[in-house]
Amino acid sequence: MAIIDTFKIDNTPDASRIWKEMGSSFSNLSQALCEFVDDAVSNFRGNKEDESLRRIVRILVEQQKDAVDIVVEDGGTGIRNVANAMTLAGVEEQETPLNEHGYGLKHALSYVEGSGSDWEVFTRTAESAALGQSYAMRAPYIFGHDEYPIEIHDDWPGSLGSTGTVIRFRSPMNVFATLEQSGKHKEIPFDRLMAILKEHLRYTYAEILEAGEMGIEVITKAGKDEMREMLVPLLPSWEDGSMVDIPKRKVNLGGGSLQVSCRYGRILPSKQNFCHYLGNMESSGVELRINGRVIEHGLLKTIWGRKVHNSQNAFLAQVDLTTESLETIPATKTAKNGFREEDPRLQELFKWIRANVQLPENESESKEQKMFRKLAEKKAELPGMTRVSLEEATFRTIGLRERMDMFTCQNDQVTIYEGKVRGTKASDVYQLKMYWDGCIQDGVPADEGVLVGGRHPKEVYRLIQHVNSTIGPDGRPYHFRLTTWKEEGITCA
Repeated sequence: MAIIDTFKIDNTPDASRIWKEMGSSFSNLSQALCEFVDDAVSNFRGNKEDESLRRIVRILVEQQKDAVDIVVEDGGTGIRNVANAMTLAGVEEQETPLNEHGYGLKHALSYVEGSGSDWEVFTRTAESAALGQSYAMRAPYIFGHDEYPIEIHDDWPGSLGSTGTVIRFRSPMNVFATLEQSGKHKEIPFDRLMAILKEHLRYTYAEILEAGEMGIEVITKAGKDEMREMLVPLLPSWEDGSMVDIPKRKVNLGGGSLQVSCRYGRILPSKQNFCHYLGNMESSGVELRINGRVIEHGLLKTIWGRKVHNSQNAFLAQVDLTTESLETIPATKTAKNGFREEDPRLQELFKWIRANVQLPENESESKEQKMFRKLAEKKAELPGMTRVSLEEATFRTIGLRERMDMFTCQNDQVTIYEGKVRGTKASDVYQLKMYWDGCIQDGVPADEGVLVGGRHPKEVYRLIQHVNSTIGPDGRPYHFRLTTWKEEGITCA
C-alpha cells in the first residue's frame, strides 16, 4: 500500500481532564484518606532505624455546618524530594511497595479537588527543621513544565514532632457521606459516619496496627465536644476449632520469591461492625493483603469459579503477601482497591490459594442430605421395602449420571424423590420430571415421583396437576405427588 501523504495531529493530553478523572476511581472518602496513610506507613518502613520519628498518623475531623475539615498528620521524616512527590507517577523516592504507582498523594488530592475542595500540604524534614522552616504546596494542582510554587514558611503546623507531613482539606458533607454506602437517600448522622471511617482504618491497617509498626489516632470535633481515640486493629473472631493457620512460606508467583501466610475458617458474625466481618455475602470470601495492608476482599467466585452460597457466608480466608520487591507481587490498581486481573502473578496466587485453602462444604446441601438420610431410615423399615438408595444416578445409559435425592423400591414399585429443605419451586417439579424420564431411559421406570419440601406454593400445586395430565416418553402418564417433611415425620435439621 503506497503512502500518499502525512499529516500531524496534536495529541497533547488535556491535563485538567486527566486531573479530574484521576480521583474518580475512589468509591468513598476513606479510600482517598488511606492514600495519605499509606505514604506515612511507607515512610516509617523506609526509615526503620530512625528512632526520632513519632510513628503515628493523626487524623483530625471537625464537623462544620455543611462540610467537615480534615487534617492528616504523620510524624515521619517529611518529604525529602518535594518535586518527585508532586509529579504524577514520580517514583524516584520509592521506599516500599506501597509507593508502587507514584500516584498516591496526587491521586488523593485529585479526589479532594474534584469534590470542590481546596487542599494544602505542609512538610518538614530534619534539614528544614534545622533552619526553622517548612514547605507548603496548595491547590490547584499544576501540570506541565511550569515551576511548581513551593512556599517556604518560618513556622510548622505539625503537632506530633519536629518533622513530618500535614495535609489539610475540607470535604463537603455529601462526599463525607460516601462512607455509608447504603444507597439510602437520607441524612446520615455525623457520629455514624465517623464510626464507619474508624472501622475502615482499623480494618485496612489491622495487621500493621497489631504488629505495632505505627499507631492511628483519630480526633473528632463537633461543636465544643472533642474525642480522641487510638485505633485498635479490627480482627475477625473465629469459631472455636475452625481456624486453620498456614505460617509464612516462600512462594514464587513468577517474579521472584516472597512470603505468603494464610488463615482461614469460619468467623463469628459481628453485630457491632458496619461493613466488615458481618458473616454476609459482601464481607465473606478471601481477603488479600500486601505487607499487612488490605488490597482486595470478598473474593471467592473469582478464585474458585462459583458464587458464595448462603451457608458459606461465615467463611473467611486472610492471605498476606510479605515482600520488599514490587516484582514479586501482582500489580495493584492505582487506587489500591484491587489487583490487576490480567497479571499472571495474580493467577498464580489464586492457584496457590486453591491448592492450600479448603472451602467449607455447602451446609444447605448437607442439611438436605441429612434430612433425606432420616427419611431413608424410616422408609427402610416399611414392610416390602427391598431397596432404599440416596443420590441414585439416572440417565446413566447416555453418560449423564444425574443424581436423584432418593430412590426406593417397595413391593416392586419404584418411587423417586426430589426435595428441598424449605419451600419448593416450579423448577423442582421439572427436576423431578427429568429424573422420571431418566429412569425410563435407563430401563427402570418409576411408578411414583414425590416432591418433598417444607412447604409448597400454589404454583407448584398447579404445575403438578398439569404434569400429571400429560404422557411420559414411555406412553404412561406422569404420577407425581407432594408431601412435606412434617407429613413424613422428619424434623428440620
